[in-house]
Amino acid sequence: MRRTSKRCVPEETMRPSNRARQRKWSVSTTARPERMAEVHWVLRLGEVTLKSKPVRRLFQNAMRRSMSKAEGRWGVQLKLSFGRDRVVVRSDGPVERVEQALAHQLGLVAVDRVRNLGDPNDLGGVAQAILDRHDRRGQPRSFGVRCRRTGEVPGWSSPDYAAALGAALIEADPSLSVNLKYPDWPVNVILREGSLEVVEERMMGPGGLPAGAQGDVLAKVDDERDMLSSFLIMRRGCRILPIEGSDEGLVERLRAWDANIGRRSRHHTHDGQNENRPSWGCIGLTVKEAEPLAGRQASAVKTTPLATLDPLLGWTDEEVDALMRHFDAPWQIPPDPNAHGWMTAGEGEPTEAVA
Repeated sequence: MRRTSKRCVPEETMRPSNRARQRKWSVSTTARPERMAEVHWVLRLGEVTLKSKPVRRLFQNAMRRSMSKAEGRWGVQLKLSFGRDRVVVRSDGPVERVEQALAHQLGLVAVDRVRNLGDPNDLGGVAQAILDRHDRRGQPRSFGVRCRRTGEVPGWSSPDYAAALGAALIEADPSLSVNLKYPDWPVNVILREGSLEVVEERMMGPGGLPAGAQGDVLAKVDDERDMLSSFLIMRRGCRILPIEGSDEGLVERLRAWDANIGRRSRHHTHDGQNENRPSWGCIGLTVKEAEPLAGRQASAVKTTPLATLDPLLGWTDEEVDALMRHFDAPWQIPPDPNAHGWMTAGEGEPTEAVA
């Protein structure tokens, strides 16, 4: 009997699926206002998607670890899955708590809250479901349907479905008028075979890179300026290591953005050893003060000189205050450097973004 070569064995029988390899998080919540099948969140990664596949996988793993730690802080269970065309988070937790947790995830450019409406061919039912969750039903306003089709959907193209859904919405609410260019109410839907999803709201994320993806930086956090300087370095994917004598209250506020703060990241050396990664920068202290704390290995073949970092250098007081508002309430104040965006948003005043 001829021996079967490994190349003839189906790939799925040789190694576990991605779902089986993913870490199963167990943090749960008691409140369950939404069913997981109805609502999920689509993550927009931005800069991460520009990297090569190996680097992108490294950043995705860093984001997965960060989210697993964030669950314990926010009291919700986040189930993260990376697909071919998007990254999806599902949760049984309260929508507000989930979005607060996601708003603190570094590396996310935006988060779309998406609701599954069921059969796309039931245009009347879909239109009613969309209008039932709209607080201006019956008031004169303009709208525009924007449809994105994913995969082949028998009988529908994106423009055809957008036109049909728009007609169904007008029939259900005659106060609507069409304005495709500048609508008062943009209706964004995702058309799939057998299902239709509507983007209910887009929340802007902090941007940057996932925490812990770009090495470690020492920091002496004495005041809020040091805290904000550390936050800007964290947005570039660095892990902050507060030194002894830092203000514990300020460090705890930074921990909302990275639950692993203070824990050195690991790396593989040239001889294959897995060791603590030495720090490459410092905030709030001189290079001479930071050198003994850098954690350099005597056997290291190549070392990076320590750098003093001051990311707030040149910022005005108004810009620093605006950054502080975003730091404290990122789900309300988006990280938009435009002077007409987060710098003019009132404290505690939510901002809206077109999805």
